[in-house]
Amino acid sequence: MFEPLYDLLMSDVDYEALLHEVKPYLNKHDLMLDAGCGSGYFLVELLKAGYHAIGIDYSSVMLSLAEQRLRSEGLMTKLYEHDLRHPIHAEVDVIFAMFDVMNYFRGVKGVFKHCYQALYPGGRLIFDLYHEDVLTEYDGYIEEEDEPTSYRWEIRCDHEKMTHYVDHQNERDIIKQYIYPLSYYQEILENLGFKVLVKPSIDPRKHLVIATKE
Repeated sequence: MFEPLYDLLMSDVDYEALLHEVKPYLNKHDLMLDAGCGSGYFLVELLKAGYHAIGIDYSSVMLSLAEQRLRSEGLMTKLYEHDLRHPIHAEVDVIFAMFDVMNYFRGVKGVFKHCYQALYPGGRLIFDLYHEDVLTEYDGYIEEEDEPTSYRWEIRCDHEKMTHYVDHQNERDIIKQYIYPLSYYQEILENLGFKVLVKPSIDPRKHLVIATKE
């Protein structure tokens, strides 16, 4: 099963630094939605900082891990299983889609539209995206580890697609991501009515995008 491995590999991310990066675009009383919250690491960081945040994810396994993490930290919030390709039945001030969530969609027009509809006027959609360079830099990449768990991770890239082959506990997971030019995302956002700001991310492989609903 891929989710526990992903949870383990995400444990060494500096979530405090990530929150510091996006903090200038947040207000203390914002209602926030962590879209693609995974196993809850960043959601926990938001809640510990005193923000009002809820989480959604496509994977029920990830949500179960997130629930366990919240309990272990003595925190509570609402978690929902949801596919961003469908309308979001909530109204919030901020939607986060961090850790290349948007790169998992072959097309994002519908996803961005649903985010736009779920935001209050002046609300912000904050997400990161891979640079196109990763398609050449990571083609043929192989990572093999035995500790703290055994796995093999191989990446193959073809045109605008990056495919991950993950072997772990006698199973193989295949995960596809789509890497388009930054202009593709900007044009869709602007046509929907977002004002778009793009900055370098603390992860040098990525852009940080702050899209404000006007």
